[in-house]
Amino acid sequence: MSTLLKFIKGSFIALITIAVILLAFNWQSANRLYSVISLFDEALIVNNFSHMNDVFFNKKIVHQGQPYVFGVEPKALPDSFTYRDKVTNSDAFLARRATTALLVLKDDNITFEQYYLGTQSDDKRISWSMAKSFVSILFGMQVDAGNIDIDKTVGFYLPELAKSGYGNVKVKHVLQMSSGVKWNEDYLDFNSDINKMGRVLAIGGSLDDMTSELVNESEPGKVFHYVSMDTHVISMILRRVSGKSLVELIQQNLWNTIGMESDAFWLTDSQGAEFALGGLNVTTRDYARFGRLLLNNGDFNGKQIVSAEWIKAATTPQAEYLKPQKDKLGYGYQIWLPPQAQQGEFFCVGVYGQYIYVNQQHNVVIVKNSADLGFQDSLISKHETIAFFREIVASLQ
Repeated sequence: MSTLLKFIKGSFIALITIAVILLAFNWQSANRLYSVISLFDEALIVNNFSHMNDVFFNKKIVHQGQPYVFGVEPKALPDSFTYRDKVTNSDAFLARRATTALLVLKDDNITFEQYYLGTQSDDKRISWSMAKSFVSILFGMQVDAGNIDIDKTVGFYLPELAKSGYGNVKVKHVLQMSSGVKWNEDYLDFNSDINKMGRVLAIGGSLDDMTSELVNESEPGKVFHYVSMDTHVISMILRRVSGKSLVELIQQNLWNTIGMESDAFWLTDSQGAEFALGGLNVTTRDYARFGRLLLNNGDFNGKQIVSAEWIKAATTPQAEYLKPQKDKLGYGYQIWLPPQAQQGEFFCVGVYGQYIYVNQQHNVVIVKNSADLGFQDSLISKHETIAFFREIVASLQ
């Protein structure tokens, strides 16, 4: 074969190889993008919420050692509860809210545990914004260690964001969703910031870079405005001061220390940065173990994992505009307070009906996973769900 023919043949093979690689890459990107677009389709949403690792970039969190074992003392749920002066049947509520799992923990005993819509106990359910509360606890550990001062600015820890909307914002105000950064959280608006972020996850890109593009629209520390990217900024500070990824931090400080029973995983962008504001995927029982840590003010069986002072701060409104009222939820550090909250009553929540509810006075944790397409009435659904949880607490006394 002549040199020219060999060159042509070699070039042709190289071109075919490149084409195959490009086609494979584009197919994977297209598949991820399709998954984002179809993620919430009514026929797919339940299965999707248990199999996010099939499509999205992710990192594994490995369960190690002996799990903490709950006791079991079965008790029936209350038949009904009252919300806005209307009696609501509990089973009808659970069905209407597309509940996929419900677990009730009282005095370290599981009093109720059931899985719905074909899900199983070992399903790793997407956290959505409940992940923010996990990030808060990891953040508190760094504050406890003296590595972070929440009264310093974001720009102090992340000089690359000095010229962004975050540059002069105190870390404390970012924790409180009071950064003043312009952000559209409307899941139904294709061009919203939250959906742009979803496309970054799907087709490749950097969430870190996205934070640098955001601008300020109001004075920080004055108004509560839910900006999911605030949590990503918090995670960037965590990574910077610790020199570790979020997965390394959660592996070391939670999965290795509080008796988790199952592996988990955290979705990432194409650069490997964790989707801090909503990408955890965890079994319902392990969500309950995290709830138990919060219930016990950061203590796990006599070992202080995160300080009680941080738990207190994270579950206390630090300003008037953050306080819960009759028809208004309150906010701490990435953790919510229900309307007219009792002392030691707070919750973690994610879109489409994910909850870890904690009631310290009555030693109760409730976990609820869902695939609730009725999230458009998000405020109503939260208030109704809290009323249901409170009825469960009352029935256990």
